[in-house]
Amino acid sequence: MANVTINSLTQINTGDLTSSHYFIADDGSSTTKFPALSAVIKTISTTGAGSQLIKSFGLGTLAQRSIVGGTGITATQNTDDITLSVSQGDININNLAGSLDLSTADNSSSLFLTSVNLASNVTGVLPLANGGTGKSSFLANSVILGGAVLTEAVLDANLEVLVGTSNGPETKTLQASSPITVTQDNVADTLTIGFNKGDYIEQNDNAVLGNVTVNELTVGSLIASTAGAVTQATSLSTAVSLNAVAGSITLFAAAITANTNTQFTVNNSAVTSTSVIFLSREFQSNVAANNGVHISIASVSNGSFNINITHTGNQDAASIVRKIHFFVFG
Repeated sequence: MANVTINSLTQINTGDLTSSHYFIADDGSSTTKFPALSAVIKTISTTGAGSQLIKSFGLGTLAQRSIVGGTGITATQNTDDITLSVSQGDININNLAGSLDLSTADNSSSLFLTSVNLASNVTGVLPLANGGTGKSSFLANSVILGGAVLTEAVLDANLEVLVGTSNGPETKTLQASSPITVTQDNVADTLTIGFNKGDYIEQNDNAVLGNVTVNELTVGSLIASTAGAVTQATSLSTAVSLNAVAGSITLFAAAITANTNTQFTVNNSAVTSTSVIFLSREFQSNVAANNGVHISIASVSNGSFNINITHTGNQDAASIVRKIHFFVFG
């Protein structure tokens, strides 16, 4: 290899140098001979992995550039490399300019959000399919109705209720009609449904009925508004007075001649000329002749009615205790 000057040193390939090549340094007063040119020209070798930390600037000058940490990033020097660490709390996704792909991410670590703040993380109207309502507002005093889209029914008046119809829920107004009453109390938060007194009869009521037409009536028992008892004096034809709807008359104790009829008057202010009188007898004897006496209504007038005591048998009836019970209708 021919001698070269310093100006052409950059043209030498380090691979062509051997131990027989020398490098001479002359300062004008002395000359130094290096055993080999390779002792002066060094080869830069790569250690570790990643980018190199040395960059060449200008002819024959090597400059070093250091890696230092910044906000959220720390640089750690190891034996053969440098480790860069990122603080997770300082990562701002907004600064990644769309280069971040979360399609392969999962929620296996706590670094992901476990909840969403709908006040600050969501804008616009959240659709129904995503758990929202699909509406930005609802009318005042309305009830939300479900469906493919949410609708609303407004309840803003007294006695309004929501009922189901063939077309879906609709608002209806409760209306009262005699004898039913409906009362709403917004202070007590109550809705009361009642009946007008007098239009119906409750248990233990002492009801006074006017003219009532009944097609069919099932009655457990008839209880008279007034009842009493009286005993006949002197004879079987002696009149008695008992002003009650129902009563018991104890007849004068006397024998009754066979095939005879005796009549007496019952004075009663509860009776009118159109009243219907029911009679029943109570004779305390087990002898046929004594019980062969019949009773019947002879006549009815305002304030009284007459009773027949008839013996149709051929044997006299002895003197026994006899009672007549009556009930006045109308």
